Amino acid sequence: MQKDDEHAMAENVNVCSECAFDSFLGEQIRLKGSAVVCGLCNSTRTCSPLSEIVTCVEDALGKHVCVGTHRHVGGDGDFFVTHGDNIEHWIISMFGCSASEPIVGAVCSNLTSFRRDDEYLKRSSTHDHIGLKWGEFEEGVKHGSRFFNQQAREYLDWLFEGLHKYSEESEALSVVRVLTPENAPPIYRARTCMTSSSVDEISADPATKLAAPPKALAGEGRMNPNGVPAFYGAFKRITCVAELRPPVGGTVVSGEFRLNKSVSVLDFERFENADLGLEPSVFDPDYFRKSGRREFLKYLHDKITAPVLPGSERNYLVSQFIAEYLATCVEPRIDGVIFKSVQDPSGSNITLFSHVVCVETALQWEFDGSHGVRGPRQSDPPRIAYVNASLVQHSIKAVEYRPIDKALSERAQGCESI
Repeated sequence: MQKDDEHAMAENVNVCSECAFDSFLGEQIRLKGSAVVCGLCNSTRTCSPLSEIVTCVEDALGKHVCVGTHRHVGGDGDFFVTHGDNIEHWIISMFGCSASEPIVGAVCSNLTSFRRDDEYLKRSSTHDHIGLKWGEFEEGVKHGSRFFNQQAREYLDWLFEGLHKYSEESEALSVVRVLTPENAPPIYRARTCMTSSSVDEISADPATKLAAPPKALAGEGRMNPNGVPAFYGAFKRITCVAELRPPVGGTVVSGEFRLNKSVSVLDFERFENADLGLEPSVFDPDYFRKSGRREFLKYLHDKITAPVLPGSERNYLVSQFIAEYLATCVEPRIDGVIFKSVQDPSGSNITLFSHVVCVETALQWEFDGSHGVRGPRQSDPPRIAYVNASLVQHSIKAVEYRPIDKALSERAQGCESI
């Protein structure tokens, strides 16, 4: 009987856009409501019935939360422990207001699918569809069509939409950073030398030997496929040495480089914390797509910087595809990326793409038994250059390991323990 009375009250009470607090819900009230007296503030404004708002809340709650009951098995048998927050907590979070606001009590009193004495947790599957999209992207790039993959292109269009606008009002927070010869810090690049003759080669011509390799010699890396050069550097010497993972007893030679022309680089460290504007409303039907994108940006940085073991270079395909997209499909053009170092937690790496670190070379071709040569097209010189007298030789005396240990159960294979 009490529920019937509460439902009748919800039908008779109207709520204005101001008392609804949530901007998306308020806009829906203004678009679809009518001018009546608000039952919460007694003002005459555009309102919607409380019952409609309760329906919206229950629909959103059903997508976002579940009863936080966990089963435990103990010596005295199974028992259940409830974890989470009461429904009032989630209502307050949805409306973005304090517990004292009338809308909180009005909605809580009229819920039919959620109990006030239960505790609720956020559903773990909230962003599953975002993970699925990433999984489809990885699968397509690694095992499907890499070079003409429209689905992958559309996915990256969505992921990097509005890239140049993020935090553009503040240079200190801008996701796309413009590094100039005046404001860019020194950039260091290093090579592992297995023999003394390798050291001699670099010291004889460091500007060439430490620069990005020519196209014919360019091997694949995290951000480039075979044959497409890229410049890999770091903002500290120790970082670029650590990134090479040299063996104890090995030798590394590093040099300093400076920009001689401006470059636009995507800073993934800033990107994962980018200000994407106001949090989307949980009442927005597009909420999961919008909020999932925010969540995924944090995951993406870890994904593209994960170490790749020798023999597993195929795992570079995804980061290579992303780099190629940034270099060719984004306007204004992206010249490189900055990302965190896995080997040096306090350091950052920078990769500059082929079009800013290479000069055009002559083109040779063979067709139907004939040969042709075209001279190199006019192009700008590389935008980064070696700094004379900056060469340093590093002898690796020790390497620090930081393992993460966990207990491993022992399982006999093919025989029984005696």
